[in-house]
Amino acid sequence: MSSKLRGISKSQQTLLERDQRRGLTYAILLHVLVILVLLVGLVSAPSTSNPVQVELWMAGDDPDAVPEPSDEETDVTEEDQQSVKPEDDADAEAETTPENASDANKASRPEPEPEPEPEPEPEPEPEPEPEIVDEPSVDPEIALEEIKKKKEEAERKAKEEAERKAKEEAERKAKEEAERKAKEEAKRKAKEEAERKAKEEAERKAKEEAERKAKEEAERKAKEEAERKAKEEAERKAKEEAERKAKEEAKKKEALRAAMRGDVSGVAGLEGGNADRNQAGGGGTDSGYGALVRNCVRPRVVYNVPPRQGSSNPTVQYRVTLNSNGEPTDVQIRRSSGNNRFDDAVRKGIARCSPFPKPPSGKYPGYIDGHYRMYE
Repeated sequence: MSSKLRGISKSQQTLLERDQRRGLTYAILLHVLVILVLLVGLVSAPSTSNPVQVELWMAGDDPDAVPEPSDEETDVTEEDQQSVKPEDDADAEAETTPENASDANKASRPEPEPEPEPEPEPEPEPEPEPEIVDEPSVDPEIALEEIKKKKEEAERKAKEEAERKAKEEAERKAKEEAERKAKEEAKRKAKEEAERKAKEEAERKAKEEAERKAKEEAERKAKEEAERKAKEEAERKAKEEAERKAKEEAKKKEALRAAMRGDVSGVAGLEGGNADRNQAGGGGTDSGYGALVRNCVRPRVVYNVPPRQGSSNPTVQYRVTLNSNGEPTDVQIRRSSGNNRFDDAVRKGIARCSPFPKPPSGKYPGYIDGHYRMYE
């Protein structure tokens, strides 16, 4: 019982114990009532009890049973009844038995005339005779024992019913508790899943943001590095250009010093020299070295010169580097005319003039500076 009560709650145990106490109280009261009834029966019973004789009768064709008298047998004359002596009544009653009575009835009945014998019919199978059971006399102790057994059986059934109900109630509550816990577990898992997804989404966004920032930072650094390299390259080129210009300036000064010594023919094309006018590429009216250069370059300048408007005359200042054979190796536009297409056409025309006209000295200088005008 204790093992069964472990699986139920305290409230159910309390109710079950209360029902058990109530059932025990009812049982004690019933026992007391039965004892009182027995005591009253013993006190009121007579001092001597006569034996009780019970005769059992049953219907059927019993060979020892006395047949019921027929109408003919009952027609006994009053004379026959009066012929019986009173003193013989007691003996007749004492000696009269069912067998004697049947013999007497048979003797008193007139013999019927014989009837024609009917055809024999198949005899039915004899029915088994029911056993005659004598009903025992009722014993008070047995009755009390039976009452006690019935009471114990009722208590046992009530106890089993209470245990069954308690067990069902416990199972129902356990089932409800399990369902409640399952629902709570499902809610908890759903909440954890939602939190996990939200966390993953936040981590993914944070990762994407970090990657984006890292990419932007890398691009910014790459841009800064490119700008730095471009700046360094520009500075380097500017430095090289400055060095080149310094070298050119030094060469010019050296040429100027040579010109001052009277070697004018060896510095054709030098600014400030006697032949500067001849190297203008169409900038003078003489027929010296400048006219030769102009006559070599102009046919090779491919440019559709528009009609002149006003007094403007776009002019390109150039420097052409020559090798020892007078072939141009590099053409630089030192001052633009303001028209890039015209500048490019002049540069290409100078490069096509190969070899350059030979100077009057017979020796090609390292470079020649000149200018080319759109309108002559």
